[in-house]
Amino acid sequence: MMDFVIPVRQSNRHFTIGEKNAILDEHEKCLERGSKMALARAIGIRAATVREWARARESGELPAVVDPIKEDQRLNAGDKRQLQRVLKENEILKSKLARSEAAVDILGKASALLEAMAKSAAATEPQVEEQEPGRPEWLMPKPGKTSS
Repeated sequence: MMDFVIPVRQSNRHFTIGEKNAILDEHEKCLERGSKMALARAIGIRAATVREWARARESGELPAVVDPIKEDQRLNAGDKRQLQRVLKENEILKSKLARSEAAVDILGKASALLEAMAKSAAATEPQVEEQEPGRPEWLMPKPGKTSS
């Protein structure tokens, strides 16, 4: 029991699977009368809790080998709030992106329509001959009539 480092536990905190296995390993090393109870007291847990962990490990409910990636995957309350905030922000940004893409699509179609209308108007516009400056046509004498 001398080489075992007692994990510091804040109140209302759960032990990790690795810590539980380390405590159970140390618990199995305790051979003297009362040493198992002393270990539980030193850690700050009940002896019945250690027995429950031992029963769980024997039945396979408590894995003997810890996957460090799975151990750290638990989210605390702050992480959950931040995750919800980020997901909400993501939805807002997705809707803004969809509106922007729709606006760009509409502007592209409007530009193409205006360009087509301009080409069509230029193609069908009648060519007016430029007249010489001077008298308007209605003031010009008609051929065959002479003015006196």
